[in-house]
Amino acid sequence: MNVFDAIYGLRATRVYEDRAIPPDVLTRILESGTRACSSGNTQPWEFVVVIDRERRRQLQDMLSTAFAPIDAERAQRKEQLVDSTGRPVTGHAAIENLHNVAAIVFVFWNPDRGIRMQGEYEEKPDGTLRSTRPIPGGRGSSLFPACQNMMLAAHALGVSSLFTTFFGLCAAEVKELLHVPPRMFLESAVFLGYGAEPLGKPKRKPLAEVAHLNDWEIPYAADPADRLG
Repeated sequence: MNVFDAIYGLRATRVYEDRAIPPDVLTRILESGTRACSSGNTQPWEFVVVIDRERRRQLQDMLSTAFAPIDAERAQRKEQLVDSTGRPVTGHAAIENLHNVAAIVFVFWNPDRGIRMQGEYEEKPDGTLRSTRPIPGGRGSSLFPACQNMMLAAHALGVSSLFTTFFGLCAAEVKELLHVPPRMFLESAVFLGYGAEPLGKPKRKPLAEVAHLNDWEIPYAADPADRLG
């Protein structure tokens, strides 16, 4: 699959078959994550890959409880949270089907590799770290490209995926369950598996609505003849 086919065809999948990913395929996907660019080439990611069925059930219960109050806090209206086929795109379906996800890749930021500036963090008595100064781009600037790499690689290999930050709602519990050191930061997770839901064409805003040329007041035009800059 060429890179543009992978980019244009990538979809967020929330419902999965109960089917394992072959070990060699899973390894290729994870290795693709390690090929991402990172701040100062620090490669501050740590992946905890959960394939055990019972552990997935525990994570599902944990996330269901943490996610319960979210609907009342949403800024979007219910009718905005659907795709072009009317399929809901909230986290409910993902959580309800989490036990069928073949692999959940938890993505942690490791400060032992990621800290770039003196005094950026201080350690608290419980072993966790607290940020003491703003970090342009945040920790995700190094981790999210790794997640996108994994998702594109998965799509090219016939594996569906979902990027999520849901587990941030219960990060402490996740870290305890997975025996992750307190000083590590849980930033995101990637679901991997074989999709079991029909996916229509994604809704995407046209480029002219979201891109600007040289000035905010000038919309970017895909056709050079239509550009005003």
